[in-house]
Amino acid sequence: MLRMLLVMGLLAAMSSPVLAKDVSAQQAGVEYAREAMLKVDSEHQDNLKKVAESEKELAEAQKQLAEDKKTADTSKLKLDQAKAKYDKAQAVLDQAWKN
Repeated sequence: MLRMLLVMGLLAAMSSPVLAKDVSAQQAGVEYAREAMLKVDSEHQDNLKKVAESEKELAEAQKQLAEDKKTADTSKLKLDQAKAKYDKAQAVLDQAWKN
């Protein structure tokens, strides 16, 4: 029933040349806005994909950073131990030269 009234209203509106022109202009405006919306939506979807890729890369980089820090901490510990051995050996040598 409502649909029939809408169709009849549209037909009545289109019977007047001025109203038909207005409806045609409105339809063109709606189509232009729809196309603009679809374009912006596509850009938005692309940006969301880029964000997801960047987040994935960031997570991988953070994981690599944690591994590199652990490796650096381990090598620092080894360096400290080697330096302590060197200092001890140097002290023994210095003592030997004094005697």
